Amino acid sequence: MSVRSWSSEASDEAGRVQVRRRALSARAVDHEAHVLHVLTNEQMQGVDRETIDTICPGLELMERAGRNVAAFIRHTFEPEARKAVVFTGPGNNGGDGLVIARQLCEAGWRCSVHLLKSPDKFTPDAAKNYQRFKKVLEDNRDAREFDANRPDWPERAAEDAIDADVLVDAIFGTGITGAPRGRALEMIGFANSLSKPLVSVDIPSGVNGTTGETPGEAIVADYTVTIGAPKMGLLFHPGRSCAGVVTVVDIGFPDQVIRKYAGEVYLLDRIEAACRLPFRSPDAHKFAAGALLMIAGSDQYRGAAMLAGEAALRIGCGMLYLGVPASIRAAIDTGLREAITFPLPETRQGTVSGDAWAAIAPYLERADAVAIGPGMGRDEETDRFIVDFVSRLEKPVVIDADGLTAFAGRSEVFASIKAPVVITPHSGELKRLTGGEIPKSPPERIAKTTELARSLGVTLVHKGAPSLVAAPAGGLWINASGSSALATGGTGDVLTGLVGGLLAQGAGPLDAACTACFLHGRAGESAAEDHGVRGVIAGDLPVYLGEAVLELEAIAGN
Repeated sequence: MSVRSWSSEASDEAGRVQVRRRALSARAVDHEAHVLHVLTNEQMQGVDRETIDTICPGLELMERAGRNVAAFIRHTFEPEARKAVVFTGPGNNGGDGLVIARQLCEAGWRCSVHLLKSPDKFTPDAAKNYQRFKKVLEDNRDAREFDANRPDWPERAAEDAIDADVLVDAIFGTGITGAPRGRALEMIGFANSLSKPLVSVDIPSGVNGTTGETPGEAIVADYTVTIGAPKMGLLFHPGRSCAGVVTVVDIGFPDQVIRKYAGEVYLLDRIEAACRLPFRSPDAHKFAAGALLMIAGSDQYRGAAMLAGEAALRIGCGMLYLGVPASIRAAIDTGLREAITFPLPETRQGTVSGDAWAAIAPYLERADAVAIGPGMGRDEETDRFIVDFVSRLEKPVVIDADGLTAFAGRSEVFASIKAPVVITPHSGELKRLTGGEIPKSPPERIAKTTELARSLGVTLVHKGAPSLVAAPAGGLWINASGSSALATGGTGDVLTGLVGGLLAQGAGPLDAACTACFLHGRAGESAAEDHGVRGVIAGDLPVYLGEAVLELEAIAGN
């Protein structure tokens, strides 16, 4: 999923790219200026209400919203596109749609508006914008209006849409609470049935802005231009699948008002990730680029060690010391030539034994950070070793997979660990670790992840669609990258290697977790573009990391 901030300042495609790059660079320098809160429906309503009551009239906010969306449409689709069909509801989202139609007409587009309800049922500000659009209808023969309540509307709408270049969904926005019914349901189905680019205003109609749920049919947009701040429902499926490319436009909601109503939930997009990417000096050598000690693998899961190790190296880690059970060392050496591998004593099951301390100690002394867990297998002796080893650490550590399972029923140990800890469980591993149910509803999942990060005293990456990153001191980031291309064995091992490699380079636990999550998702997206979502395997991801890192470095100026 792509989420971006956008401004209507640029006048052409080349200019827009230049303006956007300058804006991104400025935000990378000033991290606080970029941070985007993710809001629920209720929180956004509070922001909207207070802004209107104390700072800016609702009619002016509606004008700004419509003007920005119209500018986005023009910059995205001109010069080829010149006709828009706008579907409007009776609320303020429909009012935004009327502004969009008027702005496009004034820019020389042909534009038709399809009204779900009669104007006497509009909200006051939407009604005022309807009167403004009526004046355009009187003066512009390329502007048209259709009453969707007429019995022949489906036939008239189909005829009108034949030569449309762009469709605009301004039916419900965040105002809907249940399933669309009646003519609204027909309008949504009709818009979805057309093979035309579809732009939703604020959120696709039919999607719950807080949960992302779609109780009935919902608009499936190619683009969503969301107003003021990202909505939670745009980031969780199925709403995320309906949103297409999400663009956030600023219409003047004051930062202090947004902060007043928002919780500590933020968007992890490419700019946020770039701000957290550790600086790499142009004169860095391999030891200055960070050394990672990784303990991974078993006779049954050799590939996990190689996937995690390659990811750590691909993210820029200068030295990788990889400890694996002695019986698989030769295979790891063949598959991962750049790592310094060393053998560890093993159990009869081919897992790391409790006698591994002596072999590990010299490499632990040289390492800047530690990664442990991928593919280590399940064995009581191995579990005891992992818990004992991590409990004594004083260097940053990322724990995943079998390393986390070793702490099942013993999660209280985390509170006594001196070192900064990052854990990267999926919901099943998190349930085993804590012994409690992990809720599926987005607001509850966010609350639970935040609570566990605080209580365990760790940076918690809750893997999923989307992945969440929670800090022990509070605050949670929702990752905007990734797709179901990552739903294949071994991708979690790649993420562990990324976090470990960034920790070794000096990134703090939260910075490492956020940057790794975003890069992991972007690599998956890029791999899917070449291989298809079903064709991606975990071994593809390290190859596509370079492209993702270059994108962040261009933003960060590093």
